[in-house]
Amino acid sequence: MLGSHAARAAPASAGGDPQNFERLAGAFDDHTDTAPAELFQEEPAEAIDFRLAGVGLNEPGRALLDCWPLVLHPLCSSLFALGIHGDGVNGRGAFDALHVADVIFRPGGRFDFSSEVGTARGSVAGVIIPLRDECGDLADLAAWNPDDGALALWRGVASMLGEDQLNAPRIESETLAVFADCASWLRAGRRGVVVIDADRARWRLTGETLVVDDPAFGRRLRDSLVLPEPKIFVASNRVSPTSPTRLDCCDFRRGFGG
Repeated sequence: MLGSHAARAAPASAGGDPQNFERLAGAFDDHTDTAPAELFQEEPAEAIDFRLAGVGLNEPGRALLDCWPLVLHPLCSSLFALGIHGDGVNGRGAFDALHVADVIFRPGGRFDFSSEVGTARGSVAGVIIPLRDECGDLADLAAWNPDDGALALWRGVASMLGEDQLNAPRIESETLAVFADCASWLRAGRRGVVVIDADRARWRLTGETLVVDDPAFGRRLRDSLVLPEPKIFVASNRVSPTSPTRLDCCDFRRGFGG
């Protein structure tokens, strides 16, 4: 089928001259080899993600550009077998999608890219997870080893997987799901959180109604998120509370006694 800008053939002239063709409005110009502007449907500038060219990226974003997209790596089939696909893999776009890179897990829940430290010794192919903060900005990267479940942060900024869920609308329920491991969180399409650093996460989860799938994990989570109790001192010599000369420490859980 010819397009709307194709030329129509005119009847041959009575004198037997070769066929002449009537040019339609908007047809190509034989002399300039150009086409009218309406033939070119350019993508609006606002629809182009210039971050893919490295423009306007922060440190985690630039590091992500140096990683392999998971969908182009053999690990993709392994994760699919674990039930991880859809939103769990793709997130909300290129800078939410899972990637893969050679990483070195370090003590203290941190990791390095092997390209960063200049050696592949001790490195493994880790799944790189972009982490957004409560404002939705890319703030950190996590590395996950599907073989042993190891999970670590690159910059140590985030305290949880899924921190952007803290301010996300919760239409069906006011509860926040907490998962015991990264695989479960990814299978759930990244809805909810995984606590990585309980010492910092406890302050972010204060007042939240949390939901877990396993009672034993719920008890461990509760214990890990207990806020530290205040240290309370009593002036023993009854001088002004603003300038005590000697303070005795009391355990307020046992009460102050008589």
